[in-house]
Amino acid sequence: MKKIAIVGAGPTGIYTLFSLLQQQTPLSISIFEQADEAGVGMPYSDEENSKMMLANIASIEIPPIYCTYLEWLQKQEASHLQRYGVKKETLHDRQFLPRILLGEYFRDQFLRLVDQARQQKFAVAVYESC
Repeated sequence: MKKIAIVGAGPTGIYTLFSLLQQQTPLSISIFEQADEAGVGMPYSDEENSKMMLANIASIEIPPIYCTYLEWLQKQEASHLQRYGVKKETLHDRQFLPRILLGEYFRDQFLRLVDQARQQKFAVAVYESC
């Protein structure tokens, strides 16, 4: 089994993992993330940003993995979105929303990819806080 290391589990690392899974050839993948939570990405973490800071990218511009960012947002509880000043009924795909919410989306997609990789017999190790 070939070994691959992904350094950084932000969006670039997530889309790298996504691409590797599309090839269907099981690999041994080690993912190294400096932050406490892999998948969030430094520009979207709650350690680096406040709830008021907006992402500079809208849902329509983000390549979907399991679902679009907008679809993911629509599945969230209204009360959760409200904590960020976002009203569920006004969501649309060209909207600029808080960076931290986008980080939550990336984290969710990352965790789903790791689960999928393991189901496809990939050996995946995630190292956080390193």
